[in-house]
Amino acid sequence: MLKTSLTSVAALLGFAGLSMADVPKVATDIAPVHGLVARVMQGVGEPSLVVPVGASPHDHSMRPSEALALSQADLVFWVGEALTPWLEGAVEELAKDAQVVELMTLKGGLALPFRQGVGFEAHDHGVSHDDHDDHGHTAEAHEEHAE
Repeated sequence: MLKTSLTSVAALLGFAGLSMADVPKVATDIAPVHGLVARVMQGVGEPSLVVPVGASPHDHSMRPSEALALSQADLVFWVGEALTPWLEGAVEELAKDAQVVELMTLKGGLALPFRQGVGFEAHDHGVSHDDHDDHGHTAEAHEEHAE
């Protein structure tokens, strides 16, 4: 699997002067990475998202459309094996010709130790979700809080 540096990524995403036909097909693993890449590609193209919002990145089973996005990708951004262990084989097999950026391995990155405890586990707002306004949450977010 080809890993690339940020300099190479900048060169690949340096879209100035490229026509729409020259825009690389990009796949990302999770929504936060997708959001960052989409921002860089804004107005030029849209990356594909392999792990849908709401799905667990740890054990997601790819749909055919997600596998197709990987197989067509010229460039793949993913966090790495620690977050999506099942994706490494898929990237190696399906995105053989793509440039692959494993974010956990980039020089200058900061990998924090695994954290757990009150601040990183399910939490309770201290109010019943049945009798207050949504204070900016979607119905889905309320369901997640209730679990």
